[in-house]
Amino acid sequence: MLKPSSTAAELFLDMLFAYAPPRSLLEVRYRTTGRRLARFFTDAHAHNAASTITRIGQRTDVYVGCAPRVRRGGTRQDIAPTPLLWADCDTPAAVAALAAFQPPASMIVTSGSGHDNHKNAHAYWALTRALTARELEDANRRLALALAADPRCADPPRILRVPDTLNFKHQPPRPVRLHQHTGARYRPVEIFTALPPTPSPPPPNRTGLVHLSGAGDDPLGRIAPADYVRILTGRDPGRDHKIHCPLHNDGTPSFHVYPTAAGGWACFGCPTPTGKPLGGDIYKLASLLWGIPTHGRCFLQLRARLDQVFGVDRG
Repeated sequence: MLKPSSTAAELFLDMLFAYAPPRSLLEVRYRTTGRRLARFFTDAHAHNAASTITRIGQRTDVYVGCAPRVRRGGTRQDIAPTPLLWADCDTPAAVAALAAFQPPASMIVTSGSGHDNHKNAHAYWALTRALTARELEDANRRLALALAADPRCADPPRILRVPDTLNFKHQPPRPVRLHQHTGARYRPVEIFTALPPTPSPPPPNRTGLVHLSGAGDDPLGRIAPADYVRILTGRDPGRDHKIHCPLHNDGTPSFHVYPTAAGGWACFGCPTPTGKPLGGDIYKLASLLWGIPTHGRCFLQLRARLDQVFGVDRG
């Protein structure tokens, strides 16, 4: 239930910054002409911060840093200890996982994007103690794995949309809404015990990438399926080379991981129009998990996101 005396933006900022250290700063970014992001900082405890941000958010996209800043900067070194975790659930699979996750989020904001059958959401879990930037990044990464959420959201300097503003990626602009606000605060152990372990990166070979299996000019196309399946889904194929499918409710593991990049993966439980197993390569899996098509400009977005996750430098 929302407090009638508070706006959604005020409740949102209060949950983010109620425990922020004195004199800490709120980072605000907004789009200007040419789609560039401008930035300013304000007192994280300023009483007029919400009204200022919502006023900007009626004219253009506006975002705030999820963690308070100790100085005017947007790097990990500028982040104050933060009693908050968050996840960006931008695919149907992630939204479904969020609905089933326990303990439930302290706050959920729908970002204005998504389709008729699901709404993209940012979820937040308020904690009873602050985490360091390193603890925060590790926990957020594990949370993203558990929810099949955007892995980039693990970054402590992350900026996200504010309720009571508009999402101008769409025409007409769509409202950003406070969907859920319980005010609950959790002991960190209550969240950590519900998360998968921190993924250990595979031993790098001389290229600096994860294990490669096969020829080809594309480094992503040569990553061993067991490696990219584990990193993208957070589920480690066992000796039988199977996992519970992250794409559907899978009581018995039906997702097979083959040993070579050419073999890829296949799920024998996902329904398909032809009745054949659903399967493919690293791009197909990431496309299904993240809801990004594999054609046109969307493919470039998909590849760039995979390059970031797997540390590929295309020079």
